[in-house]
Amino acid sequence: MNGEKLFGNAHNAQPHSIGQQRYLVSMFVDMRGSTGLAEARLPFDTVFIVNRFLSAVSQAVIECGGEPNQFVGDGEMALFGLHSSPQVACRQALKAATMIAANVDAPNRFLSHDLNEPIRFAIGIHGGEVIIGDIGYSNHMVFTALGDAVNVAARLQHMIESLVCEALVSEEVCVTAVIAAESLPARKVAIRGHSEPMTVRCIVHAKDLSTLPLAPADRTTTMVAAT
Repeated sequence: MNGEKLFGNAHNAQPHSIGQQRYLVSMFVDMRGSTGLAEARLPFDTVFIVNRFLSAVSQAVIECGGEPNQFVGDGEMALFGLHSSPQVACRQALKAATMIAANVDAPNRFLSHDLNEPIRFAIGIHGGEVIIGDIGYSNHMVFTALGDAVNVAARLQHMIESLVCEALVSEEVCVTAVIAAESLPARKVAIRGHSEPMTVRCIVHAKDLSTLPLAPADRTTTMVAAT
């Protein structure tokens, strides 16, 4: 991964590097079980596997209209809505979650003889008003997003560690995307810094998002096709 090139592309697309407020959808994706994976392998093998995973995630994000923004260890933060409306951004993020699941199948097949169990992942998705701009120091500036909506997406991803699901999607994203999410299990979760619990949808298998219809008028068209 060429982080400098990646951030450069995102920066060049933004005319207001000093700061701008915008509705974005933040997605955090983490590779689950990577600590145990590293303990059982040489450093080279661990880096190779993690990079295959991040490549699968990034390809899905880009193909669905989003932008990979930050890589931290075996995790990735992606942004949707830099060049689209809130509704389109929410649909793009949901479609990307579906495609991530499909893309991760490829390294799982390729590495099946080396892995004791398939690569698993956790996805947190939330949308809202954030501040975007160049953050950092001197020659170490990167384009990124800041704000409560970003923090919530990260916390949703971390919550999956105690849940039996692959993704947690905020009700905000489902409503803004105008999808029929009634079939997805809903639960209230406490978010640090929020006085009221937040409603989220638990996605046991991220691939199932591809079957969600638009709500309520266009139930003959699936969500994945609507981008």
